[in-house]
This record gives sequence, C-alpha cells and structure tokens, in this order.
Amino acid sequence: MKFFAVLALAATALAIPASDNLAARGAQCTPATYACKSDNSGWLVCNVDGTWLDGGVCPKKTTCKPINSLPYCV
Repeated sequence: MKFFAVLALAATALAIPASDNLAARGAQCTPATYACKSDNSGWLVCNVDGTWLDGGVCPKKTTCKPINSLPYCV
C-alpha cells in the first residue's frame, strides 16, 4: 500500500508543469534566458533554478543593450 501512495505522489509531482514548480520556489526568471543588468554594465544569465546569475561585464566604453531579446555590449 505504501508503494502505491509513493507512486501517486510521484505522479502528481510530475504532472505539475516545470514553470509552476519554479514559481512555487520563488523563481526570478525563466531558465536559459539572458538580460542586461539594471545599470547596463553587463548581462545576467538565468540558471536552472530560475535565479539570475552574473553573466559578465561589458568592455570599457560599451553598455549592454537588448537586441532581438538578447543582451549585447555595444
């Protein structure tokens, strides 16, 4: 009987879409997306947990600008 209870719980967890799981954990972003930092000094990368990570810094005399929804240092 315990086996069936565990199996039912696992099936329920798998039935919830990944985006709902991320939202439930307080995700900040959608994994595998990129964005410019708020000060446009570089870009951010969204990791698999839905958390923004520092992706890098733009070279001197350039700023980050989104072009076709991707950040570029121009």
